[in-house]
Amino acid sequence: MQLKPMFTSVADTYDLANRILTLGFDERWREACARESSSGRFVVDLCCGTGALSLRLLPNLGSESYLLGLDFNKQMLGIAAKKKAEYRRKRQHRNVQDASNGTDIVDFVLMVTDTAHLPFRNESIDGISISFSFRNLIYKNPKALTYLREATRTLKNNGRFVCVETSQPASSLVRAFFRFYCLRIVPLVGGLISGRKAAYKYLGKSAADFPFPQEIVVMLKKAGFRKAKFKPLYLGIIALYIAAR
Repeated sequence: MQLKPMFTSVADTYDLANRILTLGFDERWREACARESSSGRFVVDLCCGTGALSLRLLPNLGSESYLLGLDFNKQMLGIAAKKKAEYRRKRQHRNVQDASNGTDIVDFVLMVTDTAHLPFRNESIDGISISFSFRNLIYKNPKALTYLREATRTLKNNGRFVCVETSQPASSLVRAFFRFYCLRIVPLVGGLISGRKAAYKYLGKSAADFPFPQEIVVMLKKAGFRKAKFKPLYLGIIALYIAAR
């Protein structure tokens, strides 16, 4: 399936479908990702989509920081831009501003970008985070290592790559239920919400067939990360990956 038109077709209902399909837990999982993510001058939300993770990264960044939200889909970025405007409006309403120049504490920039060719110099980024888009980079993708090596190329020494993604539970019973949910329930419910059952059939299958976390750790190290680990969340249906260059 072509991912760019697929995400364009579901962009308007994407956040709603996520809330319903995860019973709202996706917000907690992104918050866990944000807590582990690096701060610094330049921080990237890779494959940022509608900006759901970006809004959780922003409060953790300082006055000299730039948060760069990158995605290949203009429709999804359009929704992120609306969230960005609302975020700034609320900040201005609360009068929470940088005392030195009267501007927002963090500059939040959105960019249409090919993840295989990030527009940054070598060792220029402090941290890269990604939520629930990692599998779109590596699932049945011959360029998977190319994407990961772009992350290691652009990160500074000791820069962190933090990712939250669906995973394969260690328990065979939980894993069987998870596969049933992904392959049967996700296309049904996602299709009803979005009118695009085929899109959610792909999204469900890519989650059901995602590699085991130990395999992802090996892949991260192969891509050049000095160390990598994972933390299983919620019976292992979700994993938090933390890697350092």
